[in-house]
Amino acid sequence: MINVLVMSPCSGRDKDILNSAGKNFNFVYVDENAEKDLLKQEIDKAEIIIGEPEINMIQNAPNLKLIQMTMAGTDKYTRNEGFPSHIMLANASGAFGGVISQYTVGAILNICHKFHIYRDNQKKSLWEDMGMETSLSGKRVLIIGAGNIGSSVAYKLSVFGTVNIGIRRNINEVPPCFSEMHTLDELDEQLPLADIVVACIPNSDYTYHLFDEKKFRLMKEDAIFVNVGRGALVVQDDLVKVLKSGHLKGVVLDVTDPEPLPSDNPLWGIENVVITPHISGKSFGHSQEITDSIYQICVENLINYSENKPIKNLINFSQFKKH
Repeated sequence: MINVLVMSPCSGRDKDILNSAGKNFNFVYVDENAEKDLLKQEIDKAEIIIGEPEINMIQNAPNLKLIQMTMAGTDKYTRNEGFPSHIMLANASGAFGGVISQYTVGAILNICHKFHIYRDNQKKSLWEDMGMETSLSGKRVLIIGAGNIGSSVAYKLSVFGTVNIGIRRNINEVPPCFSEMHTLDELDEQLPLADIVVACIPNSDYTYHLFDEKKFRLMKEDAIFVNVGRGALVVQDDLVKVLKSGHLKGVVLDVTDPEPLPSDNPLWGIENVVITPHISGKSFGHSQEITDSIYQICVENLINYSENKPIKNLINFSQFKKH
């Protein structure tokens, strides 16, 4: 029997999905906010954990072999020291593409049609035509991170007739709905050509503060920038400087650094910036569709583990650090 500690929120429906993995698993449900001694006791018994335990809680766990995360972002482990090298780490990549891409398309349309400005006018009971809008047809969209989320963004945008250009590590294949694929080293060449830039890559040594003043200045003056990746991709002071100079048509930030964004941060007061509190890919308490997908990925990896098959979404720590 394989002991599985489930630390993530779990309804009766979610438990039914997990139980579909079969009878080889003994599930124990302990919330991540439980009393520390109880949590440590169960961690020490577990062979697999579903959730995101603190690194210091797992460093001496005698039986732990696999942590199956319920989110896509791995910063908690890949951007910090001390994760035990003998423990496998897998994320829930693949569960979030649909809903994050929906958010992204909505965010782009919001800027193109000035909905945020009309919303402000509505609060003032102001009936005023705000002028020229932007059509997506024929627009060149640079999607940085052409994995599950980026590919879903490209798929949805293609309905509007966009030309989608991808940036990713592996460019041997061009996924459907992309016209071209380039490496991160070619970003400076691609930014001046893009009408819209969507960032949906994780935080790593290679992407930390990727977007500084130089990168933003390379973009067209009337370009749109959307960040659904990680807040640390952007040097926020540089972004404020660029926006205040009149560069960029609009910016949508679902992620910031830090989070929450402090109330005195100047980004709050810039008219063509739309900020949301990291909700584009929320699962528990926000989207049953994503929650179901997360637990289905967990089930797949539970079965893979029990049958000694390759683990899906296994994290390679070396991809996040420069050598």
